[in-house]
Amino acid sequence: MDGNQKHILCVKPVEYDRQSDVPCPDSITQVSQSIIDRFNGCVIKYLVKQCSRSLAGSWSDPANVVVKENRTCGLSNYLYLGYLKDHVPVRLNEPRKVLIRVYGEVLRSSVESTVLDAVNFALLSEKRMGPQLIGVFSGGRIEEYIEQSRPLTTAELSLSEVIEKTAYHMGRIHALNMPFCKQPTFILKMLEKFLGQLTGRLEPPHRPVSSVSTSSFVALEQEYDAEPYLDNSSHSPNFNVVHELTNKLQLMEEYEWLKSKLFMNGKNAFPVVFCHNDFQENNILVLNDPAKDGCYEMLPIDFEYSGYNFRGFDIGNHFNEWCYEYGIPHPPYFKKDSSKYPTWEQQEKFWEIYLTSFRTSRRNSVSFTHSGHEESDLTENGVEKPADFQKLWIETAYGSLYSHLFWAAWSLIQSQISSIQFHFDAYAVARMDDYYKMKSILLSATALEAKKT
Repeated sequence: MDGNQKHILCVKPVEYDRQSDVPCPDSITQVSQSIIDRFNGCVIKYLVKQCSRSLAGSWSDPANVVVKENRTCGLSNYLYLGYLKDHVPVRLNEPRKVLIRVYGEVLRSSVESTVLDAVNFALLSEKRMGPQLIGVFSGGRIEEYIEQSRPLTTAELSLSEVIEKTAYHMGRIHALNMPFCKQPTFILKMLEKFLGQLTGRLEPPHRPVSSVSTSSFVALEQEYDAEPYLDNSSHSPNFNVVHELTNKLQLMEEYEWLKSKLFMNGKNAFPVVFCHNDFQENNILVLNDPAKDGCYEMLPIDFEYSGYNFRGFDIGNHFNEWCYEYGIPHPPYFKKDSSKYPTWEQQEKFWEIYLTSFRTSRRNSVSFTHSGHEESDLTENGVEKPADFQKLWIETAYGSLYSHLFWAAWSLIQSQISSIQFHFDAYAVARMDDYYKMKSILLSATALEAKKT
């Protein structure tokens, strides 16, 4: 093993020194199963103690608590299941099982993101628009575990009832008046930071330094020397490759062009609402058995990227996700089928249900009346405007482009700091491939529309 390979292991695993912050799983690359397991054991020990602090009651004794890794983690966070041992009685209003979310470095590196996420989750929990918040800690949170639920699948997104239900839920989310900056700057600032890191204007992204002791580090190195690499788990291109890919994909040039369209003459060109910003199948729970019940009961989850943004971003992003399937067990760990993008008829149906849901939720919300939201796109002299689906399609297309660009930049950052088994660089290329296809369609459509006028 050469010096560069040795450098990968400088994560100091095994015993956790501080009680204030959970070790970040992104601080260790997926290079050796022994090291991964030992480091993960350190995280689990911390989480057992954190459960006993946050939940009290039967949970207050760490000996009663079991924490296990949930292998179905997303692409930003690491998920764990916490539960009481079978012989331990459950007290009144006490859960037997909880879901524990440990933030990855892409969220930890932004204090604003983690603070907003905690506030978002708490408020949405109170409004019963998301799982119950049970506890928070530096580096993650403990939330309600919803029994017998599962995420939507990519294939289900195009089902007629699912289109209706997702549009309904998005309308409710967009009608919320949340106590955050009402300008569409949250995702924009995050994207600008990513681009600054990728182009070299800011310090390049790097893995976090782990806060665990070195007591068994020598033993771990010996284990690593005796064990082969995980064949496909460690896929982390060096920064020079990522920097070149950033230039090749022209991320900065497209950002400047898109920003000029979204902020025409220094003003927001499109409606701004409170957005989920990651409204995809894995972030929507199915709460029942649709085959048995004949209908879908759904609940949006995972509001880590939520904030005020262009309405078109949320809808365009959701439509983009029809084309991507995650959780594939082999490299690059995702599949793309651009032909799955919703048809005009499907988009029109989504918009109809969405607008009805949004308007109904807004009318029922006293706080929205005094929130200062922009309403000119929906009303004229107090009367609801009829939907202009050509304009809504254009709004969605710009949102689709913004979504592709954001997640492409995010993916390249993740390729440098994440330990999640996923080929983030290939994903960035796939997103930008769809970006340029959508841009070509949009420019042709707007040019044709301009000729008509």
